Amino acid sequence: MAKKITSMFKSYVFDGVLLIALGIAMLIWPQESLKTLCYVIGAVFAAMGIIKVIAFLAKKSKNSSGMFVGLLQVAIGCALIFASDFFISFFHFITAFILLYGAIMMFINAFNLRKVFGMMFMISLIFAVITLVFAIIILTNPAFLIQLGGIALIVEGLAMVVVLRTV
Repeated sequence: MAKKITSMFKSYVFDGVLLIALGIAMLIWPQESLKTLCYVIGAVFAAMGIIKVIAFLAKKSKNSSGMFVGLLQVAIGCALIFASDFFISFFHFITAFILLYGAIMMFINAFNLRKVFGMMFMISLIFAVITLVFAIIILTNPAFLIQLGGIALIVEGLAMVVVLRTV
């Protein structure tokens, strides 16, 4: 059982490091970070859409759902790239959703750790509560989004690296 939990959690360490880096970038370059994030996500969506469209055309399939999904992804990608200011205006919802998801995953991980690693259970539970509080604050007061969001991503990343690395 412990070996299964260990292998499952090790994949989160890399994600934790990425969250720490994103959090630091949000603190140092707040507006530029949000614009860059829109551009990167937009480029990824557009590239995925183009690949789906090409795959659809190469197969010459009668099923048009692949073409539709690909064109929709290209449209979303272009919207993120060319209308990034619009998406930044509700970015706090996206950040809060990511943090809520992270908090839920941390609560689940804490539950899984309670029988195997007693102290790690408490530390994981504390990080989950902190992440949940940050998500609620961002939802209720978007003015703190960039600073608090950056700090919250750093805390969540540290939780993933510190707690899950020891499992």
